[in-house]
Amino acid sequence: MSASNPFSSAFELQRTMIDQSRRAAETGIDVQRAAVETWFGSFESAKSVQKSGVTLSKTAIDAYLDGLKSVFPEESVAELEAAVDEQFDAVDEIHEDAWQSFLEGLDEAEATYDEMTEMQLELLAESFDAVEEMQSDAEETAEEAVASAEELAESA
Repeated sequence: MSASNPFSSAFELQRTMIDQSRRAAETGIDVQRAAVETWFGSFESAKSVQKSGVTLSKTAIDAYLDGLKSVFPEESVAELEAAVDEQFDAVDEIHEDAWQSFLEGLDEAEATYDEMTEMQLELLAESFDAVEEMQSDAEETAEEAVASAEELAESA
């Protein structure tokens, strides 16, 4: 655009604003994606903490049963120990199955989220490309109008 065009600085400012808006939107999506990925990743730690809690409970009950052996006949405590072990084995199995199912569902949700985020980024890029094209067309039209006005002014 010519230096004499009064719209040059306005169009330059507009281009800068469009570019900054694009970068801000992309950064916002990247931050959101990182937060969601961190959230998805936190569940393995939760599983481990929960498993540790179950193990701690079993250890406490085993210690209690060991204490009972000094007071009651060992055979009667052995039956109780076997029942407790059986129950904790069932809890461990249920715990593992539930977490496996949950984490598989989480993996599917994460994959869906990633697809949606990619679509959002593509849509965002297409939208900003369209805005930039419209801005460029408007700038070209303004430049032509200014050139025509300058020609008219010179011929008058």
